[in-house]
Amino acid sequence: DDVKNLNEYAGLLAEDVILVDIDDKEQSEKLMDIVEDLQLNCRVYQTTRGRHFLFKNDKVDSCSTHSKLAIGLTADIKVGCKNSYSVLKFDGKERFIEWDVDGDTDYDYIPKWLTVVKYAPDFENMGTGDGRNQELFNYILNLQSNGFTKDECRECIRLINKYVLATPLKDSELDVILRDDAFNAPVFFEGKAFL
Repeated sequence: DDVKNLNEYAGLLAEDVILVDIDDKEQSEKLMDIVEDLQLNCRVYQTTRGRHFLFKNDKVDSCSTHSKLAIGLTADIKVGCKNSYSVLKFDGKERFIEWDVDGDTDYDYIPKWLTVVKYAPDFENMGTGDGRNQELFNYILNLQSNGFTKDECRECIRLINKYVLATPLKDSELDVILRDDAFNAPVFFEGKAFL
């Protein structure tokens, strides 16, 4: 009530909340398509440049800017445990809530494929003949080195193929990339071996 008539205001994120801020319209559309198709329980605000996606958080403990997410999109990350905030009204207009949970439904925890990785190829600009198959195959190792399980790797690569690549691979090609022996080499993450 004290601030509702002001031109702009923000709110502090709850300690267990994470905000994925995608400032690129096209990239935010891609993530919105995933949210809708998977019916994720999150909140999505439209912004002047893109969207803010809010989830529960139990694994990310630091903020970052212009970071690569596992699915190949670029975002700023804000976490409530670091007293981050979300702009709720900007330039005299409250931000439109495009997507939200119903009633007493709990919000989902941030999916692993939305977490920051050290490196992700420029999947958005890869088309036929650009080595997509090899890049996706090589990316399995990168995901594993970021603590992804075999199932998390498969889910991430399927999402990249369907929503992020300019031209998706055929299912038969994806099956070859995600075959079991692609995961046979052990990967070490935080001192533990993953197969």
